Amino acid sequence: MPLVDTDSGSAVVVMNRTDKDAKLLRSVLHRIGFRVENVEDGNKVLDSLAAGDTSLRLVVVDPATPNLQFRPFLENLHRAGPEIPILCLSEEGTETTTPGFAAHIDRPFRRAHLLASILELTEKPMARTA
Repeated sequence: MPLVDTDSGSAVVVMNRTDKDAKLLRSVLHRIGFRVENVEDGNKVLDSLAAGDTSLRLVVVDPATPNLQFRPFLENLHRAGPEIPILCLSEEGTETTTPGFAAHIDRPFRRAHLLASILELTEKPMARTA
């Protein structure tokens, strides 16, 4: 079963442990046309892809999400959907080792930097933000 209703647009799964960041991410993603589901269990994402969900356009993942085996999750996600871009949130000054298919944005981040990173990863036109 898809994570969101595929008739309503692209899906974005945000895995994040802080309400402040989750709220900012949802706000930015909604503004540029994404439907967002905030999940804390990477298995839900992988199960959805295994079930044939084709709506997922971006995964934003917090490596510090409780009970998330970060590197294995990224590797399994890439195997299940190699075309799905992955944006990892990192604490400034913290080195997060990820496979080469994931992009990074360091906290604290500004809304504009987050937006630019998402648009670049998803190849959405900048006019979409106007």
